[in-house]
Amino acid sequence: MSSEFSFQIYYLGLLIGSIFLFRFLFRKYFKFLKKYNLTKPTNISVVQKNNRPSGVGVIFAVVLMISALVLENLDFVEFSNFSPVLGTAILIAILGFYNDFIDSSKFSKFSILTFLILMLLYANSTIPIIQNLNGFLGINNIGFLQGLILTTLCYIIIINSIINLSNGIDGYLAVFSVFFFISFLYNFDVNQFYTLNSVSVIIIGCFIYSLSKQKKLDIGNAGSLFIGFWISTYFIVYISSATTSRLVEVYSINLENIPIIAISMISIPLLDSLRLLLLKILNKNSSFDNRINLHQILLDSGITHFKTSLILTFINWFICISIFLMEPNFNSKELTFIFLIIGLCCLVFFEYLNRKNLSSQSG
Repeated sequence: MSSEFSFQIYYLGLLIGSIFLFRFLFRKYFKFLKKYNLTKPTNISVVQKNNRPSGVGVIFAVVLMISALVLENLDFVEFSNFSPVLGTAILIAILGFYNDFIDSSKFSKFSILTFLILMLLYANSTIPIIQNLNGFLGINNIGFLQGLILTTLCYIIIINSIINLSNGIDGYLAVFSVFFFISFLYNFDVNQFYTLNSVSVIIIGCFIYSLSKQKKLDIGNAGSLFIGFWISTYFIVYISSATTSRLVEVYSINLENIPIIAISMISIPLLDSLRLLLLKILNKNSSFDNRINLHQILLDSGITHFKTSLILTFINWFICISIFLMEPNFNSKELTFIFLIIGLCCLVFFEYLNRKNLSSQSG
């Protein structure tokens, strides 16, 4: 498996195997739901308009677990060293699965989630906590406790942002995630992170089946939390491995700009969450329309679900590529300011579009 062509064959085989394994497990899962009359979850918030089976995201975790067991003997992947990370990911998927069928508060869900992440970061060295920002905004080394808190906050914020992607729109999380994990294939291949690349291919394979028009699935909280966990993990690995990253050498990236490049990779989910937070603060009486996500604004403009998913994903990567191309000419403070300006322009545009939709509806 030392040549590039061999790895391409490996990834292709892994992709096809993941698709068929997900397909097989989904059929078994659907029969299980029908047998025990679990096709309609008790949590009203996860019931979709076409009554699709919810909690399907737990199958992602099962596919990954089986794949890790099968691939364990390969010498270029290290799933045994990743067992604490895999175990945490599976527990998080189970937490989401429980929430798909039993109505529980956000506080309890995120309390358990925070505990699982803290235990992983504190006891496991596979995913190092962020303790060096390499001059980002003038910050270099930070203490262990500060790094632990910062890394945990990154997990919670990103996971919460990813949950918003699956709120009321078909395929958005799938489209965004496929582009995200594909983008990291080259990144991690250069750095020889073949285990993380294997996880990417497995998740992409699962999403390819779920994107089928004949099999639109509701992956629910189980899938949102599971995918959010892995996106957060990739985000943290990208930042924490910067000092030894071959990708930094290949593209001569300034180390202090690594964090803002990482943030730009998930710019639309973060901007969406920020907008939701600001609107909830400004509307304390909770009497505003809940169709305030960025994707819901596009849907109200008459754009289809799939095109909306593509548009937002395109905007996300346009911002990311723009920041990456501008990076050599600016320091972290300047680049962060540019990113904030771009983000503000996006929010202003969507606010204009939202007001236009509201005026057309009232007229």
